[in-house]
Amino acid sequence: MENSKEVLLEIKNLKKSFPIKNFFGKTIGVVNAVNDVSFDIYRGETFGLVGESGCGKSTLGRCLLKMQDVSGGNIIYNGTDITTVSEKDWNKYRNKIQIIFQDPYSSLNPNWNVKQLIEEPLKLMGLGKDEIETKIKNILSIIRMNEEDMNKFPYEFSGGQRQRIGIARAVVSDPEFIFCDEPVSALDVSVQAQVINMLKDLQKEFELTYLFTSHDLSMVYYISDRIGVMYLGNMVEIGDSEDVFRNPVHPYTKGLIASIPTVDDVEHEHKDIMRGEQPGPMNIPKGCCFSTRCPYADERCKNEKPELREVKKGHVCACFKYEELI
Repeated sequence: MENSKEVLLEIKNLKKSFPIKNFFGKTIGVVNAVNDVSFDIYRGETFGLVGESGCGKSTLGRCLLKMQDVSGGNIIYNGTDITTVSEKDWNKYRNKIQIIFQDPYSSLNPNWNVKQLIEEPLKLMGLGKDEIETKIKNILSIIRMNEEDMNKFPYEFSGGQRQRIGIARAVVSDPEFIFCDEPVSALDVSVQAQVINMLKDLQKEFELTYLFTSHDLSMVYYISDRIGVMYLGNMVEIGDSEDVFRNPVHPYTKGLIASIPTVDDVEHEHKDIMRGEQPGPMNIPKGCCFSTRCPYADERCKNEKPELREVKKGHVCACFKYEELI
């Protein structure tokens, strides 16, 4: 994606912290789940966000949908700062910004049938009964389900079919942006490819923009135009999908790629680059967040936090040693 593309979402110095309280309700610490993160998402693209569990991917996405209040920074959607908009003003954006949840079962009301699940956002939009009926039949056809399925309940479907219902509910309100929160991680491998390909088809048909999160870098590489890599709430690398996957710069990205299982006996060049365990959320290193696990870290890395800087066109990395690692 070139910078000449239209920016749909601007995330500027976004922060989200959670207080840690003891048994008596006294705050004894703070977890910085998202720590001063900045990047843009272009209209029509899929921006993949990858990192280990607990890196802040889902928290960041939920902040974009105002499912969680931010602790600092700005979220600019289509030129408007939506960070502090009131509930009344947020209703103007609610239908344009949707989410596909990770667990297709717990995100669906088990007491509602498919018709009730899909029509709820349409009712909130004030559409008439006939228009709602038409939209539901149309979206069911697109996700390859039958009209007869409208009267069935979530427990009557497989995991893949339930996720299709969740996708239909997100797409039916004609959104511009969808946060895909690890939408295939709870599915069988054989079903994952079907859902991913469906998301790609829907993106073309409805001109959608995705933020797609996963801890699986190969999955993110397949679906994304650009990739952002997060570690302990910090963005450490951003670039075109092909460039990040084939020519990673940050040691953490190299380690993630090296951890991808292969079917042959060829060992990854960087398979031993990540040392030890990921620090706990209350023990984030003072300088570079990856310094405690990085074989290249020196005193500067341990005491000073690196900023994202361009290492090649369209590719940025937060590492003091980037010149040695290119």
